[in-house]
Amino acid sequence: MTIFTETYKVRSTQVNLNNQLGLYGVLGMLQDIAAEHAASLGFGYKDLVKQGFFWALIQQKLKMYHWPQWNERVTIHTWSLPVQGVHAFRQFELYVGDRKIGESTSTWITMDIASRRPIDMTDRQALFHPRREGGLDMQTERVLLPEEMIHVADFKVRISDLDVNSHVNNVKYTQWALDMMRERDHREWVIQEYDINFLSETFLGDTMQGYKSRGRYLNPEKTLVETYLYAQKEGGAKPAFIAKWKAQKVKNE
Repeated sequence: MTIFTETYKVRSTQVNLNNQLGLYGVLGMLQDIAAEHAASLGFGYKDLVKQGFFWALIQQKLKMYHWPQWNERVTIHTWSLPVQGVHAFRQFELYVGDRKIGESTSTWITMDIASRRPIDMTDRQALFHPRREGGLDMQTERVLLPEEMIHVADFKVRISDLDVNSHVNNVKYTQWALDMMRERDHREWVIQEYDINFLSETFLGDTMQGYKSRGRYLNPEKTLVETYLYAQKEGGAKPAFIAKWKAQKVKNE
């Protein structure tokens, strides 16, 4: 079992309009450390491409208890869990100093580059050096959309959305979700929990349609709200992603 650790400084390009590390920024950090850890164990991007495979993130859950500000340093610990068939699992803990500020869990599959089909990695279990005890008590979940979703945006996939696999990067899907929300939503609410499911690939030039739900209050005081979002390729059979965020009302000081 290996636990991999990196410390990141919150850069000016990663903060949002509230001068805090944004959702897009923190997910980028998690993606970065996951890639670094995988490479150190011999199953990183370059290693898999040589064998005709690549990693694909299919589900992720993030819980944040505090959002760090510009120039603060965030230490992230990550580890793999035992593989189950085509599914691999990775978890993360985030700290500022000795204070735990967040945690995340994720589910991945290894895809064949040519066929775009998942590969069973059970016989390569030892490669992952999985953590078998002491992991987080949280799992990713399937996000189910409410009946009423409102069409809020149309946009095209741009070159800047693509990654080394020539499809839209998973973190970009979250940026799309953030852009579907109103400015006042970002100023008045702070994300506590975020779930996202990745359901289909999108490519350069695809025309996307974005949808969001009405906010649903989760308590009588109306200080907690839940919102669903998704984007789907025009004419596509299923969404590219479905996301859900739970947010808390910003306290006026």
